[in-house]
Amino acid sequence: MAKKPETNEKPKEEEKPFENTPSELDDLTHHELRLMFERSAEAVLFAKNIQWGSVGSSLLVMAVFIALVMFGKPSDGLANILGVATIVLAGGVIFVLTLYQSWQYNEISRIVELEKHFSTLYRKIRDVKSRREGNFHRYTLLLFMAGIVVAGAGVTLYVIKQVL
Repeated sequence: MAKKPETNEKPKEEEKPFENTPSELDDLTHHELRLMFERSAEAVLFAKNIQWGSVGSSLLVMAVFIALVMFGKPSDGLANILGVATIVLAGGVIFVLTLYQSWQYNEISRIVELEKHFSTLYRKIRDVKSRREGNFHRYTLLLFMAGIVVAGAGVTLYVIKQVL
């Protein structure tokens, strides 16, 4: 009799049967929580939109500063004003980014509290992506956005310095 070939596969763990426990809330309260959840989710998306818009707008303004310096041959005074404006703009945008990031954190905390009152099936599906992973993505993007603004400011200041 032939031997079974050995495999390195581990036996699959048997999945425990899942039993959904519905929300214990009455319909009106459940509707209120869903409305609050939707508003918080919209607020998070709005804040993300503002963040990306701020980054894009600041880079556009910095590109205009570069164009003014390259094609307009400004005086030393105007070049200094553009340099200071670049630094102030970058600082302001980074402040806005962190402000909206903290707002998102508050809204996400509200969502987490609301989710505790939904069914176990909802929570099981929601937990497919861990909170730690979501936070990692969120703060990585924040650092990326701030880095882009700082890099844009650096390029703008470099061009202003080189032209003069």
